Amino acid sequence: MNRVAVHVMQIAAMVACLLLVVVGCDSTSQKKYIRNSGFVFGTQYNFTYKSDKDLSDVILARLDKYDKSVSVYTEGSLMQQLNNGMEVEGDTDMIRVITMAKEFNEMSEGAFDITVEPLSKLWRFSDERKDDTISVAEWNALLAKLDTIKPYVGLDKVTIEGRMIKKADRRIKLNANAIAEGYGIDLAASVLEEHGVTDYMVEIGGEIHCKGLNSKGQKWRIGIERPIEGSSFIDRREQCIIQLTDCAVSTSGGYRQCWHVADGRRVQHTINPATGLPVTHNMQSVTVVGKSTAVTDALCTTLMVAGPDKALELVGKFQDAEAYIIFFDEEGNMREDMTEGFRDLIIERNKN
Repeated sequence: MNRVAVHVMQIAAMVACLLLVVVGCDSTSQKKYIRNSGFVFGTQYNFTYKSDKDLSDVILARLDKYDKSVSVYTEGSLMQQLNNGMEVEGDTDMIRVITMAKEFNEMSEGAFDITVEPLSKLWRFSDERKDDTISVAEWNALLAKLDTIKPYVGLDKVTIEGRMIKKADRRIKLNANAIAEGYGIDLAASVLEEHGVTDYMVEIGGEIHCKGLNSKGQKWRIGIERPIEGSSFIDRREQCIIQLTDCAVSTSGGYRQCWHVADGRRVQHTINPATGLPVTHNMQSVTVVGKSTAVTDALCTTLMVAGPDKALELVGKFQDAEAYIIFFDEEGNMREDMTEGFRDLIIERNKN
């Protein structure tokens, strides 16, 4: 081969390498922060992630499949079939959600229980019930029905044998919302990670799973709402702002779904499985930070049952979890308490 041919081949090789570098740079530079929003699970979602393509259809397809498994509202779902019968063959999602719920039930000594659906129906917690005041006679009439319902409450009455999920009685009804929404958020995050996304924030109904950094190259900033009874999503205010990454955040509170008894008792929508009664303590909200949204979701409900005196002690039993509670003291003043790990996450407070 002559020198001219060799020289030409060398130039061609150099050009090819240069093109490869340029194409590689273009591929990287095409990644940008994409934002998707809409409605899923009957509530609003917001996905923010750094990617070279829009993944919303892929995420929503996975969530739709999941919804047909564990939702109590989706017609023909596996959960509806179980509630209408004695047993059902579960898919992977349903078995995992109920297994996690049973684990939480045991760790919380029964404070977390997804079989309280009949009790929720008794106390008629819904948007229509919000802000109601009922008479003491009405309260006592509801109390009188408790003994006929409580025998059908208890997650120990639900068993998993292979892929079959079985109930001890047809009248047992499950509603896994207190863990299922968080699990769904974890699923959405896993879809992003399967597509190589390393910077994202998935938010559904106010619960969050985040990883990496935001579009400003910083950890994700999340506002914790001030729990003011009667406030709407429009006029809500932030109690504080936390900054974090590679974790999940859930908040639960009784200040939007609550009602009163004429004798002055304030009743929240969280049910205490042990008593069958709605909680009447003075804890307004709890925020939990952890590794999984399924865990933070379930732990929020557990702590709302426990109340302000026991909440932080209980959260200490769960590894890698931090909590922040807001409650009223005996004089009616709003107070707060938190774990030390949560205190380190706060970057800004609302002093108004």
